[in-house]
Amino acid sequence: MAKIVVIGDVMLDRYYYCKNRNNPESSAPAYISSKSKIVHKPGGAGNVAANLASLKADFKLVSLSGKDADSEILESSLDELNIPYKFVYDKRKETIVKMRALDISDGRYHFRFDIEDKIEIADNHVEEIVDEARNSNLIVIADYNKGIINSKLMSKLKSLNIPILVDPKKENIKFYKNVFLIKPNSIEARDMANKGNDLKAAKTLTKILNSNILLTRSGEGIAYYGLNKDFFSYPSQPVGELKDVTGAGDSVIATFAHFYNLGKGLEECVRLANKAGSVAVCHLGCYHVKEKDLI
Repeated sequence: MAKIVVIGDVMLDRYYYCKNRNNPESSAPAYISSKSKIVHKPGGAGNVAANLASLKADFKLVSLSGKDADSEILESSLDELNIPYKFVYDKRKETIVKMRALDISDGRYHFRFDIEDKIEIADNHVEEIVDEARNSNLIVIADYNKGIINSKLMSKLKSLNIPILVDPKKENIKFYKNVFLIKPNSIEARDMANKGNDLKAAKTLTKILNSNILLTRSGEGIAYYGLNKDFFSYPSQPVGELKDVTGAGDSVIATFAHFYNLGKGLEECVRLANKAGSVAVCHLGCYHVKEKDLI
């Protein structure tokens, strides 16, 4: 059994790298984009898993998926990154795909087009997923509010008495009470606590949710509020030019989980997670951190 189990909404990230030219149609002033290449990567909970694989963690990804052509591509992308996974297939569901068009010359972002449906997980699939988490050391919840994370699943996972780390969505705040740790960003924390200041919001959330809070603060770094009144804060540690914040939160929670599972102290886990986020934003697209980036 893997020591870390990642449970959450997994999706396929499809990148179209394009060459652009002016559009001769007077009624359509947008560029014409001609495909040069297509790249596929696992997204959502799959990106958390990709970071854990890059860190050489002992883990497994567990998720709900459709069974279609895109799920086959998703599985191939997971295999390429040596990500161990278990999918529970639901014939009602199609694979979530996020398609992005990027300029091949400089990586400029042109647009994103999503294919997704939100279908709540069936009760029998809840049991299958909970069974996959038994006997693990740590559970990481990557919630993208696409249907896999619900009250019944969270209740069953909590009953296992295994520490749970959550990357949250504000819509599902009621599911997270009494977990070990929740990692909101500044916007999510302010919304969940109904506070104007992110630090005050994070401190309030420890009381509302009876959980430790790891707050990612974008360019201002990271802060940790513990139930035992511990407080750790680190400024961002830029290692280069800011290029893309996509997926940085996934790098943060994966890094914290990996080093916490290895027995590192909380303060050290927070410091390394902050470094991971600082490294990730200096790369285009979703960068998968490595231990050599951090130590």
